[in-house]
Amino acid sequence: MSQPPLSMQIKGLEEELGTKLLERSTRRVVLTDAGRAFLERARAILGAVEEARDEARGAEQGLRGRLEVGFISSATLGLLPPAIRLFRERFGGVEIELRELTSAQQIDALYAGEIRVGLVRLPLRAPGLRFEPLQEESFLVALPSGHPLEALESVPLEAMVDQPLIFFTRQLMPSLHAQIVELFQRVGAFPNVVQHAVHLQTIVGLVASDVGLAILPESAGRVSRRGVVYRPLDAPDATSWVGLARVEGDGSVLVENFVRAVREVAKDEASHDSLIHSG
Repeated sequence: MSQPPLSMQIKGLEEELGTKLLERSTRRVVLTDAGRAFLERARAILGAVEEARDEARGAEQGLRGRLEVGFISSATLGLLPPAIRLFRERFGGVEIELRELTSAQQIDALYAGEIRVGLVRLPLRAPGLRFEPLQEESFLVALPSGHPLEALESVPLEAMVDQPLIFFTRQLMPSLHAQIVELFQRVGAFPNVVQHAVHLQTIVGLVASDVGLAILPESAGRVSRRGVVYRPLDAPDATSWVGLARVEGDGSVLVENFVRAVREVAKDEASHDSLIHSG
């Protein structure tokens, strides 16, 4: 830009601000104190605009931003830890906010926009949400140490009919609650529930306290607790699925990158389990 137009723009800016930015003489032109302050601030603003541009571009590519992820407590015993590690290795510029919520709470959080994606216990149904099963789990029985059923290699469902049971709360864990009730209905019985709880670790602690027995997903067997033993539940086709939940039609690259990471981990763990069982 030629000098006269530049000088005119600076003078116009001085008039708009109501203060001198430059001290002019025949020999030199120097910044006034106001000019220095204005220049420093202008440089900071231009730098912030450039950073904002980089942030926007990075978010569009899924390399930057913030992702809110919900998870059920049992996911910490399976898919969640390796999935988070893998995602952070690939997308270290993305900040992840993790929220421990039941499956029912995650549905509400997805509707409210409080989370973008969640690891839930399936089956679930909710209009406008998409569910994807990823990892199938068998059921096991958590027993207080010394219980007569501890002597069995696996526990038949019929042996659980009259046992005092600790159940997941139906309102917050509807799918798991319904699955276990349905198992008892297969043998013409109804579970003898003596206590409800929300979190898996709480249920295991209550089993250790000899409050009752519990039917849990097999990942619960990774919770080592003194006074608790685990046995497989002998019931045909008794399995539960952990899966993903997200808003239908959400085209976020951040969400899709996280979904891919969880899928990859689930596939690797399924292959690993298959090798163990075949061996």
